[in-house]
Amino acid sequence: MNTVVRTLVPRVSRSFSTTWRAQVENRIKQQQERFQQPDGLPVHLKGGQRDGIMYMGTMILTAGGSLWAVYELGKMSYKK
Repeated sequence: MNTVVRTLVPRVSRSFSTTWRAQVENRIKQQQERFQQPDGLPVHLKGGQRDGIMYMGTMILTAGGSLWAVYELGKMSYKK
C-alpha cells in the first residue's frame, strides 16, 4: 500500500503543474482594444458572428417561452 502511494503522489503533483501558463500569450490588451472601439455595436455583440447567433437564439427562446406562457394562462382561464 505504501509503495503505491509513493509512486502515485509524484505523478499526480506533476500533472497539476502551472508552468504551461508561461507559454501562453497574454491577449488581454488586444481584447480591451476590440471591445472599446466606438463602432456603434453594443458590447454583447462585439464578439463577432457567434455572439450574434447566441443573442438571436436567446431572443427566440425568450419570445417563444413568453408566448407559450400567455397561451397556457389563457387556456387555464376557461373552464373545460
